[in-house]
Amino acid sequence: MTGDGWFLDESRYWVPGSESGAYPVRQGDLIAGFAAEGGDWAAAQIVHPTCDLGKPSVEKIQVARVRPLSALSDDFSRSLVTAGYREVDGRRKVAVAHTSFLAPWSDGGEPSFVNFREIASIDRRAASQESRIVTMAHDCRVAWMRRWIYFRLRLPISYGRVREMEAMRISADPMFEGPKPAWAAPDG
Repeated sequence: MTGDGWFLDESRYWVPGSESGAYPVRQGDLIAGFAAEGGDWAAAQIVHPTCDLGKPSVEKIQVARVRPLSALSDDFSRSLVTAGYREVDGRRKVAVAHTSFLAPWSDGGEPSFVNFREIASIDRRAASQESRIVTMAHDCRVAWMRRWIYFRLRLPISYGRVREMEAMRISADPMFEGPKPAWAAPDG
């Protein structure tokens, strides 16, 4: 990721498939599509809750629709989603804040984006290790959360600050499952 860019380098998006089983299904992960309002969804991204999928009280989760970049009508629209910014009158402004770029998750796969305006509530059991397409890496989840916070609250928080907050949350959570990022260790 560049200094204040929205998105990471594509190589830092996803946990390698061989390591994915060590991670519980959580926010940011992509799951196989389903029929929802507005037609069939090829894929969906878990947007709520985060690590709470395992809690018995969680019966429904929210997912956002994932679409290929090629679904956008022109190269200009695709470039706005890919960059997340747009230059207007010599100033850089956030562009299409309701989207977040997703790097390809398979060899030869197509870049995609998640549309935060296309939300569905589904049964928690629909998000499982078996239905998960790909596991989001911790660093990428931080970049994704930063974009989600901006979309929901219009707060321009830096990547570093979001990572600090996530590190505090993870290191204080005795129920955290799966490998922890090095930056969430007590001395990280």
